[in-house]
Amino acid sequence: MLFGARIEGNGHNMINSLRRQIANYILNLPLLIWIILGFLITFILFFPRLIFLHPSMIMQFNRNIPVAIMSINTDFLGITAFSYAWLHTGVVPPIIYPPFTLVFFAPFTFVSYETGFKILIGIILICYLATTLIFPRWINQNKQTSAFEILILVTGLFSYGLQFELEQGQWNLMAFSFSVAAIYIFHRQPKYRWLAYLLFSLSVQLKLFPAIFVFTLIEDFSDWKKNIKRIIGLGVFNILAFFILGPNPVLNTVEALNILSQKTSQNYTSRFNLSIPSFSSFFLSRGILPRKRVILWLIANSSLLQLLFFALFGFCFLIILFQAYKKNVTGFNPYIFLACFIGACIIPSISLDYKLSMLPGCIAISIPEILLLKEGKNQPLDILLAFVFSLAYSSMLYSYTYKPKIVGNNFPALMLILIICTILSCIKSNKPTPSSTDQSAVKSKRCSE
Repeated sequence: MLFGARIEGNGHNMINSLRRQIANYILNLPLLIWIILGFLITFILFFPRLIFLHPSMIMQFNRNIPVAIMSINTDFLGITAFSYAWLHTGVVPPIIYPPFTLVFFAPFTFVSYETGFKILIGIILICYLATTLIFPRWINQNKQTSAFEILILVTGLFSYGLQFELEQGQWNLMAFSFSVAAIYIFHRQPKYRWLAYLLFSLSVQLKLFPAIFVFTLIEDFSDWKKNIKRIIGLGVFNILAFFILGPNPVLNTVEALNILSQKTSQNYTSRFNLSIPSFSSFFLSRGILPRKRVILWLIANSSLLQLLFFALFGFCFLIILFQAYKKNVTGFNPYIFLACFIGACIIPSISLDYKLSMLPGCIAISIPEILLLKEGKNQPLDILLAFVFSLAYSSMLYSYTYKPKIVGNNFPALMLILIICTILSCIKSNKPTPSSTDQSAVKSKRCSE
């Protein structure tokens, strides 16, 4: 019996030793491995399974967007036509964009439509490369391009969001690039902050959503007086800039946005609209959830569901801001940057999927600093969060037509990334070490504002 007990004890020790070896091996895997695993899982689920392994045994070519707006470069054609009409008649047509957009696209009216569209495509691709490859290195002060940035660059280059942006001739990436350039200059080239403010304002005048990135133009969260002064100053300047063509165009834009918002929340575009109101409508639509008593109550009180989502975003955003203030973080804050991007996607009532063209650049800039992608032993929570983040992010690289209807809308994936960002902002005890540029900026109290 004693001999048997020894054998049994040795067996338990061997099993425990094997478990420890497996656990150590898993924990010592780079976080990049878990991120790549998430990419592979979504690729298998959303691409070959539905394209090559369809029950009909016929290769599927699903369209990315509905036939109703399938005409290529619809948005570019529309804005150049409006700009042309304004130049030749002097009357500002009602548009859903800030009036300055007519001025910005006026040069495109002096070339042929085909040439203008080719130029726009080139600009969009340059902006994509800048936000995913150049600015991540400059903002994070990395001397070399990491494997993670290459992964984001390549996968995003063939993503649904970028294809949608190119197809419709949109300019979200252009506006985003101006915002990112402003953030870089503000934090890394403080002598030229006046240029940062101009670039930020230019992005707001092209698209309204970059206004939320004003929270990234904060150097020292403890200096709340200067921060409030800067935010108010930029706000007043941009409000005045809206009236560059007079008061009537602004009123017409507000009216056009209200009409389009009502139409958008009631039709099929819910599946590729990232906004909170649109997702609430999509989530409660037929075929998504069983018609239980609770669901019927939510349908009758859909505004309450929207309010809960807005409250969740506001709660997460305030926590991230509070953590930056509590830890006295100086310089660029990747948590706030990522949260601002998500807010730019989900807060506007009209926020179509071509905004996802900005996602790779946002991830390339923020995630390396948030997840700290380095060699060495990782905590299980770090692995879990990195893996879940990878699943959420990579799921948005594919069109909703390639995904099951229940996960067709990308709003939940964005909220999942926001929650991960919030958790990491709380559990990361070590505040980012400010660069020498940031330190000197704080010490000298620059008056270049």
